[in-house]
Amino acid sequence: MDLYNFEEIECLGSEPQDSNDFAVWASQKDVIPFLEKESSDEYIVIYASLPHAFMHAVLIPKIELDEGVIHDLSNWSCDPFSSWGLTCSQDNTWIEPPLSGSRSEALKSGEQILFGRSFEGNSNNDSYYELNQKLAHILDLHYVQEKNAWCKLDDHGDVEEVVKVIKINSFPRNQTGTVVCIKKEALGEYTGVENSLILRMFDFTRYKTGSFSGWSNSSDRDELTNKKSIFGSLCINSGVGSFSRGFQVLDVRKTKDQVLNSVWGSPDGAEEKQYCTYIAQDWKNQRTEEISCSPSCLANYFTESDLPFEVTPAFFRPEVLAKYKSDRAKYKLDSRSVGCRGAWHLETFDINAAGQVHTYLIYLSGLPYDEQLHWKQFNEYPKAPLSDRAIKTDFEGRWSEEYDSLPSLKRKLDTLHSESVDWWKLRDPEAPSKVHYPYTDSKDEWAEEILNLDQLLVEGLEEKWLRRKAKELGCNPDSRLRALKLIEVILVAVDFESEHARDIMSPFHAVHNLRSILKGHTAGSEAEKVRKETLVAFGSFKKHFEKLCTDCDESIDIVANALRES
Repeated sequence: MDLYNFEEIECLGSEPQDSNDFAVWASQKDVIPFLEKESSDEYIVIYASLPHAFMHAVLIPKIELDEGVIHDLSNWSCDPFSSWGLTCSQDNTWIEPPLSGSRSEALKSGEQILFGRSFEGNSNNDSYYELNQKLAHILDLHYVQEKNAWCKLDDHGDVEEVVKVIKINSFPRNQTGTVVCIKKEALGEYTGVENSLILRMFDFTRYKTGSFSGWSNSSDRDELTNKKSIFGSLCINSGVGSFSRGFQVLDVRKTKDQVLNSVWGSPDGAEEKQYCTYIAQDWKNQRTEEISCSPSCLANYFTESDLPFEVTPAFFRPEVLAKYKSDRAKYKLDSRSVGCRGAWHLETFDINAAGQVHTYLIYLSGLPYDEQLHWKQFNEYPKAPLSDRAIKTDFEGRWSEEYDSLPSLKRKLDTLHSESVDWWKLRDPEAPSKVHYPYTDSKDEWAEEILNLDQLLVEGLEEKWLRRKAKELGCNPDSRLRALKLIEVILVAVDFESEHARDIMSPFHAVHNLRSILKGHTAGSEAEKVRKETLVAFGSFKKHFEKLCTDCDESIDIVANALRES
């Protein structure tokens, strides 16, 4: 089924008004072609409740379709609302499985994929659906309400809809329909391990709405079959309509070898992972040239070889990290690592004196090939050596004692949050992870990080509490004063010199004022002037941001201690 085009499945439930078109529709010559084509799509229907059409799929053990089995399965009688049930006799009680009353011996040993349920306690009393828990857990599927689907993360960290519930409201006379489909590849893994087949039952009843008074007494029925996987019967009442009933057996099983290859990261099995080459500094062989990041082209310290070391560094323009700031729900960017949810993780990177991002070929090899290509487009020759911090931690095996202002500030704010102080609150649990250094010369990136820092630091101040505290200390603060000025008033009240109090709070004011200038509605010539002055004074936005964080880090200590002792 095409998730973005419902035309074909709508035709199953849409009654033509023209008499000639109705006669063609009633012949049901479209049923077998539809079932055959639909079963080859990326998604296959496991349940459909439409005007004039019904489909319901379950899993059954591997069987041979001989005449007896075909006759047995033709007697099916079940739907998704068949569920587990408590059964009682006069002197005993037991639990019946969902398909126990299906009127087919082959079906009784089957496994229901979807469960339809309803609850009269709900105000709308609408039916809803639950996925077989065993299937959901094995395939790691989770229901996502806004997508109306059971989803998982794909190899790129994106949310993939595996089982989708679709409501169709485009039928005549305000009729509606429900279709549930599943990604065939995912179900193929499950059925491959379980050695099971899909049994898809169908019932198509086509008649003239408004003039239908029942079927004639004729019991003549024709076969509706492709002789391979679709078996059923068709009865046509000329001028009235038709009804068909039958089943389709689908084998979408993957081999266990295919499942193993998928689990271990080689979906095709025969296809080898691809690796990029990068301009890298092969310090082992005293050369800088294009080198593959394939592990087979690298060596460790304990292997005698002319191959470059695994920790051969490659250097990149800082724009390589911008992608990971653009989608913070998908990517987690830390001060020295980056990862994509459920997909990959780059263990370490750092920034050298020239502002280049650098990491090692062996870590690049662990990225998916398309992610390697992303890094490759920013690859360049080294402009400066590795950072001192990287040399200490990655080669000398020592802890770096180098001060890093932003992580230090985040740690102190995290302490305030864990102590549940009254004067500062963490408004958004995700706020700390949103603040990063601006790595490029982009004024937009710089402005965005100033905004993030202000939202974390300044917006966390509790103005009402600070005003009450100032009054408790005998101050009579002007009602127009906001949180930053109220802290100044409190500092003066606890014996700080006025000028010293202003100096302590000046970094907070700087952050807040920059946010207003750079991200305000009227940002223009003033913002451009500030940008130029900042680059002249600091050389880069990153160095300016580091200084800003350093000053805020020092001030937050003083403020916290003063408020703790007041």
